Amino acid sequence: MQSKTYSRWITGVLIFLGIIIALRLALPYAVEWYVNRMLSEPEGFAGNETPQEFVGRVGDVDIMLWRGAYSFEDIVLVKRNGKVKEPFIKANEVEFSLLWSALLDGAFVGSINLYQPELNFVDSKDKTKAQSGKDEKWLVLADQLFPLKIDQLRIHKGKIGFHNTDVEPEVHLSLHDIDLIAQNLVNSRDLSRDLVARVQAQGQTEDAGTLKFHASLDPSTKNPTFDIDAQAEGVALVNFKNFLDTYAPFDLEAGSLDLALELASDNGKISGYAKPVLHNVEVFSWKGDIEEDGDGFFEGLTEMLSAFVTEIFENQSEDQIATRIPIEGSIEEPDTAIIPSILGILKNAFIRAMQGDLENSVELEQPKTDELEPSETENAESDNK
Repeated sequence: MQSKTYSRWITGVLIFLGIIIALRLALPYAVEWYVNRMLSEPEGFAGNETPQEFVGRVGDVDIMLWRGAYSFEDIVLVKRNGKVKEPFIKANEVEFSLLWSALLDGAFVGSINLYQPELNFVDSKDKTKAQSGKDEKWLVLADQLFPLKIDQLRIHKGKIGFHNTDVEPEVHLSLHDIDLIAQNLVNSRDLSRDLVARVQAQGQTEDAGTLKFHASLDPSTKNPTFDIDAQAEGVALVNFKNFLDTYAPFDLEAGSLDLALELASDNGKISGYAKPVLHNVEVFSWKGDIEEDGDGFFEGLTEMLSAFVTEIFENQSEDQIATRIPIEGSIEEPDTAIIPSILGILKNAFIRAMQGDLENSVELEQPKTDELEPSETENAESDNK
């Protein structure tokens, strides 16, 4: 009798373990089916008010219960009408995970890691061919995919593209190799020494040029309070030729850009500066503008005059045009002083060449953006990707 009871107990345990194992094996496929169904239906993540503009799919789903994480591979969101060939969003992998370090401090929050994500914007006079995603309810989608509050976001080798295929030649621009880390997004003193969210990012522009960005934001104030440092180095302007031909009244045949920008807003009162430095600028080229672009007499004359003015105000020893533009006032109507900006051009041309580096002269009373270093665990995970 005792042996039969023992045998039944063993059988029950084995059946229970079998059910658990079967559920564990089926869970990724069930999640994949649910997410793909949600992304493919017109009212999938946007609710029932208006049909969503995009349709999407995900590939394999991996669930790592032992560390409270799961991931989607090969995520793609495209315009539903099929008239835009560039996907609006795609990523090799998106991983959602519980922040165990925050859990030990009593905060139930999570983190998101995006590996090689890509975001594409398309400009077109035909709204059915334009792509911005501004009317979509992305927070609803995020809540459905990951119900926890997000405290940390990391982007690995991301890309942002801008396209316009209505014009000839077509406009295709991109900021690539974007690495970003944002922390304290839930603005909790349980997770940080203050309520300030911090962002640090870096990316590459086309074939040449680097952008760096540091920011801190305090949402506890009534009006916007933030501190931003941005810097561009060696941005090749020839890569923007098609863009300038389409959206600007002039084009650039050669040259590069350095830019330093510091902005601080203390409860809605903004102060700072922008310091653009143009190197080796060539506004007019007979071959480029007249022979290849076919500019008419008046267009060619305008660009020749622009080249003449550029030459006058260029620092001849450094072959650059630069100025410093002070920015002051309220966040709604910031004032950029004209006279100091003109004086800056003259100073660069005839007195001393400006450098396109940050001055570190604009900051809030609170500490500026800290260097955000990923943990050793995050570094290991990133190396494995």
